[in-house]
Amino acid sequence: MFSGSLKNYFVRINRFFHEITAHHYDGSVSCVLGCRVCDTENHVHLKNGEEALCVCCGHRLMRIESDPYRLPVLYSLVALLLILPVTLNFFLGMHMPGAAAYLTLPAMMYSLLFRDYGFLANTMFFFVFSTPLIFLGLLLYVYGALWTQTDRPFLITATHWLFRLKSWLMVDIFAVASLVALVKIRAVSSVDFGLAFFLLPVLALLLARISLSLSPPWIYRRVARIRQVRVQTQANGENHHTCMYCSFRQPEHLTHCMACHRRLSPRRPHSLQLSLAFLVAAIVFYLPSNILPIMITENPTAVIVSRILDGVFTLWNQGDHFIAVIIFTASVAIPFFKIVGMIVLLWAARFKHPFSIPFLSHLYRIIEIIGRWSMIDVFVIIMLMATFATPVARVTPGAAVIYFTAVVLLMMLSAYFFDVRLLWEQHDKSNN
Repeated sequence: MFSGSLKNYFVRINRFFHEITAHHYDGSVSCVLGCRVCDTENHVHLKNGEEALCVCCGHRLMRIESDPYRLPVLYSLVALLLILPVTLNFFLGMHMPGAAAYLTLPAMMYSLLFRDYGFLANTMFFFVFSTPLIFLGLLLYVYGALWTQTDRPFLITATHWLFRLKSWLMVDIFAVASLVALVKIRAVSSVDFGLAFFLLPVLALLLARISLSLSPPWIYRRVARIRQVRVQTQANGENHHTCMYCSFRQPEHLTHCMACHRRLSPRRPHSLQLSLAFLVAAIVFYLPSNILPIMITENPTAVIVSRILDGVFTLWNQGDHFIAVIIFTASVAIPFFKIVGMIVLLWAARFKHPFSIPFLSHLYRIIEIIGRWSMIDVFVIIMLMATFATPVARVTPGAAVIYFTAVVLLMMLSAYFFDVRLLWEQHDKSNN
C-alpha cells in the first residue's frame, strides 16, 4: 500500500514537471490603468515579455514576464531549495590566537539571544529568514491558483501580503553586509568559508529576480478572472479613480476596488499626516543614532567605543577606502538624504515650490528604492557580534543600534504612506 502511494506521488510529480515544460501560457492583457505616480489614464495592450510605461511620466505601469506563469514559480522553488543549505550549512569560521568561532546563520541568532540581545536576533530573524519564507510561500500559493485557474481561500489576502512583504526582503542587504564584515574580520584573524557563505548571494539574486517578475496589475487582473469578477476599467461617461494598490481605473461611485477589494479613494487617506508623523519620529531618533555608541569592541588590552562616523574614519585610515565609502553611504549619507528628501516632498505636496515635477518624481522613486539599504550597518554589527564573542575578542552593540534601526524602518514607512500623486496635483494647481 505504501509503495503504491509513493508511486502515485512520483507520477504526479512527473506529470507536474511535464506540464510546466510542455505548454506555453499566454499572459496577454488589454486594460486601462492609472499611473500611481501622476494619475494619468493609460490604455495598455501587452503580450508576454512586454512592459507598459506611463505616457506622461514614464513610470512602469505593468510588466509581463516572457513566461509569466512558470518563471516566478521555478525561481521560487529554487529559492526554497536554497534556503535549507543556507540555513543549516557552515557559514563562516574565524581563527585567532586563543579564540575561534564556527558559525551558521541560526547560530548567529542563538548567540544574540543567549547574550540578551533579543532585538537584534528578532531583526535578523524577521528580515533574513521569516519574511523570505513567508513571501515564497505566498507566491507559490497565489501562482498555484493562477496556474490551475482555481479560486482558493484567502486568495486576495494572500496577494495583498505578497506585495506588502516584497519591500521588506533584506537577504541581499545581509549578503552585502557579510562582505563588509568580512573585511573587518580578516584584518584580525584568519577566516574559513562554508557552503552557506557562497549560496547566500545566489539566494539574494533569486529573490531580487522574483521581486522584479511580480507586477501587481497583472496578478490582480488574473486573480479577478479566476474569481469571475469583471473589472470595469473603461470610462462610461463618469469619473474614475485609480486604485493605489493595483492601478486599475474604477468608477468613482464604487467604495472598493473590483480587482483587489481595497478601499477606493482619490488619494491615500491622511497621506501627508502619516508620512509627516513617521518622518518626525525618524528625525527624533536620528540624533541619538549618530551621537551614542553603535559598537563596543573589547580585547585584553583595550576597549574601543565606536560611533557611526568613528567606524567610517577607522576603515578609511586603515586603507579600506571602498568599505568606508559603503558604510558612510549606507549609514550616514542615505538616512540624511532620505530625511531631507522627504521634507522636500512633503513641502512640495502642500505648498507652492520651485522644483520641477520630474525632479520630484525621481526623488521619491530614489528614496523608495534606497531606503532599506541603510540596514547594512545593523547587519554588519550582528555579524561581528556573532563572530567575536570570546574572552579574547568581544563585540557588543551600543544603544545607537536600536535608534538607527528605528530611523531606517520609520523612513521606509514615511515613504510608503506618501502619495506621490499629490505632487502632480499641487503642480497642476500652481500652473493654473
